[in-house]
Amino acid sequence: MDIPKRLTELNTKAYYLLVALSFLYSRLKSPATLSLKIAITLTAIVAVLPVQDYPPETWKKTINGIRWGKVIILTAAFFFTLWWVWTT
Repeated sequence: MDIPKRLTELNTKAYYLLVALSFLYSRLKSPATLSLKIAITLTAIVAVLPVQDYPPETWKKTINGIRWGKVIILTAAFFFTLWWVWTT
């Protein structure tokens, strides 16, 4: 698997989710719930973390660990988004 390519794909997914959540957040008539705030925060961390700047050959284990961290954080953000959708 090409890790830099996969990281780019994860960043793109996180960016799209962040844009969608930000749009929803701006349209809320009531205060945002904790689940939506957590989802936005986790998504922002994944979307902004500059992992592509690390050279893959030098930091292979580190980058692979960061990639899995991004997957876990993005999955958690997804579940917090679902939680917000179903409880609001």
